[in-house]
Amino acid sequence: MHPNYTVCQMLLYQFNHGDERAFKKLFDNFFNPSCAFVKRYIQEHEAVEDVVQDTFIHIWEKRGIYTDMVYFKAYLFKALRNNALYYLRQHRENEDVNPAIEDDSDSVLNAIIEEEVHREIICAIDKLPPERRRIVVMSMNGCSQEEIAEKMNISVNTIKTQKRKAYAFLREELKNLFVFFLVLMNL
Repeated sequence: MHPNYTVCQMLLYQFNHGDERAFKKLFDNFFNPSCAFVKRYIQEHEAVEDVVQDTFIHIWEKRGIYTDMVYFKAYLFKALRNNALYYLRQHRENEDVNPAIEDDSDSVLNAIIEEEVHREIICAIDKLPPERRRIVVMSMNGCSQEEIAEKMNISVNTIKTQKRKAYAFLREELKNLFVFFLVLMNL
């Protein structure tokens, strides 16, 4: 295992090698976003959870094939979509599945991109040193630089410097999102 692996890469490596704790962590991390995604196709809560759980069981059975987190996420969302459509076909015996739902690739792509961007931003923010992370989070929550300085008992200039350094770090960390978009275009 390479020493420069990120936490996500390490988790995927462990999962690929049969670590059940890594699987549980992946499941826990992706369960709610997966349910929200499947809810776009299926309204019944129990059915949504069943589809998500079945998809994760299938992913566990295919462990070892996921080369990186981008591929894992693309595979996950594609499998969720396919399993949701399969569920609809199986449980709507007297109705045809709406072809617009089956050919909803733009909506699927947008949902995947939205979820991935959100997840990557949160992951990048979590890598910041504690003081910078707190400044960024407070700023994202609408606090002015003056309010942050007052709450943290430091100068406004320190806030400006820390924000500048934090945003430079975040730009560097998030530059790889472009690769994810390219992979998704080939779904």
